[in-house]
Order: sequence, then C-alpha cells, then structure tokens
Amino acid sequence: MSTSATATATFALAALVGLAAFGGVPALAVAVVLLGVLVAAGWPELLDLPARRSSTVVVTLVGVSAVVVAALAVRTARAEGSQVSGVLGQLPEVAALALLVAFAHQLLRRDGRPRLVESVTGVVTAQAVVVLAAAWVAVPTTYAGPALAPVVLAAVAATSAVAATTWPLRVAGPVNLLVGAAVGWLVSTALAVLTSETSVPSEGRWALAGLVAGLGAGVLVSAWRALSTRLPAARTLPAAFAVAAVPVALAGPGAYLVGRLLLL
Repeated sequence: MSTSATATATFALAALVGLAAFGGVPALAVAVVLLGVLVAAGWPELLDLPARRSSTVVVTLVGVSAVVVAALAVRTARAEGSQVSGVLGQLPEVAALALLVAFAHQLLRRDGRPRLVESVTGVVTAQAVVVLAAAWVAVPTTYAGPALAPVVLAAVAATSAVAATTWPLRVAGPVNLLVGAAVGWLVSTALAVLTSETSVPSEGRWALAGLVAGLGAGVLVSAWRALSTRLPAARTLPAAFAVAAVPVALAGPGAYLVGRLLLL
C-alpha cells in the first residue's frame, strides 16, 4: 500500500469520524470502535510482534471497552442533567485494567513466550492508542460541540497529505505545522460564520482553537511519519490501515483538550 493510499485512508477515516460526531453518541462510538479495530488488526504486523492473533484480540477488547465506558458515561451524564466535564474520568481505570490484561495475555501464551518484553511493550502501546481514541466520544460534550471534530480532523487529513509526499522530514515537518495551522484556522472560522455563532468569532476563540488544533495535528502527523516510515511492514495492507488510523485516533485527546480548555 503506497503512502498516497495510506493518506487517502486517513482522509476517509477522518471524514467518517467527523460526520459521526454529528450523529450522536452511538454513531460516534461505532466510528471510534472501527478505528480501534483497524489499529488492533494491523499493529502486531506493523511491529512484527509474536502471537499476532491473540494480540489483536486483546487490543480490540480493550478498545471496545474504552469506547463503551466513555459512551455510557456521556449518556448517563446527559440523562441525569449533570456536568459532563468528567466523562473521561473512568478511562484511567480502563487503562490500568488493560495493563493487567496485557500481562495475563503473556501468561496464557503457549508458544514459549519468545520476545516477551517486545510483545508486552507492543501490546501495551496499542492499548494506549485505542484507549486514548475513546476521547473522541466526549468531544461533542465540550463547549464547541460536534463542530470541533471536523476542525481537528480537517487539519489531520491535510497534514497527512503533506506527510505522504517524498519530501524529507526536515521539510515536511515545518510545512505540516504551517498547513495544519492554516487549515485549522480556516475551517474553524468558516464553521463559526456558517453556524452564526457571532459571539465566538468576535472573541477569537474559534480561530485560536483551530490554530492550536492545527498545530497539534502537524506535530502529531509529523511524529507519526518519523516513527512509522522506518518500519519495514508499514506498507503491507493490515499494517498500512493501522498507520492510517493512528493519527485520527490520537487526535481525539487533543480535540477534547482544545474544546475544554480553549473554548470555555
């Protein structure tokens, strides 16, 4: 799978999550679960981990659990009319249990447990990615609402297109920052105007949020390119889908922070 095809897959996944953000908690939860499944299916091959099938199952279960916990927390908070600012408060518990599951997975291996440390490290890292992706479920509960998702994801898609070029990282990295910031600012400003939220543009909050989100997307995508392009299996089909899904997944926590801290 070529780098351009991988960038196209990132664009498609970003569009899916962006649209799902306007469809309510169930739709967004399904989209985030799909991200987790793609990461889980391709991660063991991407890192050439032992016990690939069981590793995929473990990561998938953790990802689904994290999304379910976040979705239930959002729905419960809305149903009770309580504050939704702490809906991600249970994700650290999910992450702690995921670590125990990763160790239990190694104990249950029947292949003599070769490359034990490498296997544990790889599985725990994938678990961290899918747990962090669950933050997308809470993004519509921020001050910005679901409109923040397309702002962040447009920057991710644009910077992924830059990362797919043959430019060396020393060139693509700075360009990513500029492109991400510009796209984030443009999309946030356009959404603020189109939705008639005149108070927000007048205070510059949407513009600032888009700028920060775009810069964050540029850093994220550039760092991920630097890591993933060095891996020999990055262009095989399952691994390439994981490479495409990771930036979209990891943009969720950043989007939530921007919505909670900059758009008060």
